[in-house]
Amino acid sequence: MSFARIPFELAGDAPRRHTRDPDGITWTVADEDELTKLMLAAFSEPLDPRDAATIERYGGQAVTSAMIADAVGGGTYSCDRRWWSVVLVDDTPAGFVLPVVFVGEARGDLDEGTIYHIGVIPEQRGKGLGALLLARGTNALLSHEVWQISADTAAENEPMIRIFERQRWQRREPTMVTFHPLPGLD
Repeated sequence: MSFARIPFELAGDAPRRHTRDPDGITWTVADEDELTKLMLAAFSEPLDPRDAATIERYGGQAVTSAMIADAVGGGTYSCDRRWWSVVLVDDTPAGFVLPVVFVGEARGDLDEGTIYHIGVIPEQRGKGLGALLLARGTNALLSHEVWQISADTAAENEPMIRIFERQRWQRREPTMVTFHPLPGLD
């Protein structure tokens, strides 16, 4: 099974994203319990066919646990958990962003960053939260002083593609990736 992905890149010397939080929007650092619940809610209606296939095969709880472990595991990725943000709408968690850096991909003293995952719960989609989350994750990595940030999204996820483009990420040629389970699954 393979999936079409649209990769994006942003230079590490790009300007920080300046956003104004709409009324009712606040932020918190994601603790693992809250993040797990929020990811499960977002994965209840996945927009990404790769996520959907993984969840169908392994179940939402296993995928969520494996993703969190993968993002902090130190093998491929590393992060400062304070970068992980949850957006709240009227004090209710509505979405998350998980910025991380790649282990072993530094250039000099600068890491390469990536937006590991962004998710918005279904009832909050289409309200601009994806753009706020991408800006928040991007700013965390730019503050860490990375040489580059990379990310990708499903070729079918037109709303996320537009968000990357509006925030001036450089779109790269589409790629096909084959299904492979996250570490800890299979």
